[in-house]
Amino acid sequence: PRGTTDKTLSVVPGSSFTSHLQQTIADEIIKKPTYFRGSKEDVHDWLEKLEQRFTMVKWSDEQKLQYISIHLQDDAQRWWTQASSVIKTWSSFIEAVTQAFGSTKAQQLAFEKLKWYKQTVNQSITQYSDTILELCKKVDVAMPDSLKLKYLMTGIKDSLKVHVALQDPKTTAVFVLIARKVEDTLSLTSSTPDINSDHLTINAVAHSQPFTRPFIQQQSFRKSPQHTFQQPSRQQFRPNYPNTTQMENQQIRHYAPSRYSFYNQQPFSCYKCGTPGHYARNCTRTHFE
Repeated sequence: PRGTTDKTLSVVPGSSFTSHLQQTIADEIIKKPTYFRGSKEDVHDWLEKLEQRFTMVKWSDEQKLQYISIHLQDDAQRWWTQASSVIKTWSSFIEAVTQAFGSTKAQQLAFEKLKWYKQTVNQSITQYSDTILELCKKVDVAMPDSLKLKYLMTGIKDSLKVHVALQDPKTTAVFVLIARKVEDTLSLTSSTPDINSDHLTINAVAHSQPFTRPFIQQQSFRKSPQHTFQQPSRQQFRPNYPNTTQMENQQIRHYAPSRYSFYNQQPFSCYKCGTPGHYARNCTRTHFE
């Protein structure tokens, strides 16, 4: 009823802008309900979407139950006509509608998956916790938070489990908060060896390169007076045959006079008689008489 709706929205606390926004959303919820028709639809998904809209307008449980009838059609509407007389709270409505239209097979599959679900290597703690909590909702909408926490602790990967368990979280919200901090810390720690290995690789490459004397040192060495020298050119090491022949001729001309002077100083002798002073052709004596 419109009159009831206006009366309900008038008690929503907050600033004028917030109240106006909430009233607009509330009118939208009433004009365009999130319908549920029965067992052919997923009752869990419907309840989740409905709760999100109710949270935006900050409706109490009594207000949620008051307007639930406009969201039901077909089989769900007929069921509510029979059950509304005994359902007096929002929590009892959630339990009753889940039992009436929840798929037993889907619930069993969700339970089996929940029992064995483990966090994968590349799965973040946020993705993991969202999956676990969604499975818990499909198994039992009214599952206690303490039981959800046990499922979260069971499936978390070993690298995080010990660190999170030492903090002893008491609720699922605290669990997610602690696990995220541990995950970030371990991620930062594991990136340190990569930095060190890169540093070692750079040093190894630097040492593997051949040693080259700095250009500045070469300049200073050449400018120093006491170390001045001239690099021999390639032409000086090249064979120069004409020059070599000329050098040998000079040596011969240098030593030739001394050789000839030596022989000129020796007195000639006759090879027949051995007497110096005459040649054999002029010798009148027999050899060494």
